[in-house]
Amino acid sequence: MEMKIKDIMTELGGAFTVTWLIMGITVWSGDVGTSAPLVAGLGMASLGGMLALGVAWMAFSGAHILPPVTWMHAMTSDDMTDQNMWMGTVIRLITQVVGAVLAIIMMSKLQPDFVTYSQAWPDGQASYEFAMWSVVGLLAAGAILGQIQAKAGSTWAMPIAVMAMATIVNFESAADMASMLMNGQEDAMAVTIPWLVDGLVIGVGALMGMKIDEMIANADSSEE
Repeated sequence: MEMKIKDIMTELGGAFTVTWLIMGITVWSGDVGTSAPLVAGLGMASLGGMLALGVAWMAFSGAHILPPVTWMHAMTSDDMTDQNMWMGTVIRLITQVVGAVLAIIMMSKLQPDFVTYSQAWPDGQASYEFAMWSVVGLLAAGAILGQIQAKAGSTWAMPIAVMAMATIVNFESAADMASMLMNGQEDAMAVTIPWLVDGLVIGVGALMGMKIDEMIANADSSEE
């Protein structure tokens, strides 16, 4: 389905809100450069973050907000050859990064003593490395998230699942991309590949979960 201006603005607003209120910005607790850094945000794995994410999904109805959610919708689409669907997926992923960029700009003005990208990663982030068991974990997480997304009737099911899996799945990949792009560091591969590959693996996991569920349903029908 081709995205309309309203859909784009809804996605932009949702990404901005979640980046600002939940992911937040890292600031110095005292003297700049010497004190302990603190995250000025609710945190994706917190109860407050879960509640804020649920409210954001209700307020910005139709927005995916998080890249893994966009990938799950794409990989479980009825027609994987639909070019409009893939174009909409690309637009959503880019819009999420733009929303994160706008939030980071605002937060950096509100919190002048923030930890800069070069301070957080003085030697640059480590290069992306393939880790088999991490991929397996993401596939499993995708399968679970896909089932929750497809079957859970409660609005709060997905926010709770995101909170529970925040240490397994990088739901903040759009904000990571925004931070990297704004700071002009040499970490493009270390940030971009997980943004794309991890999200894609989550989507494949959701597709696998859907296919397994269909196989079980067909097996039960055959027995009857």
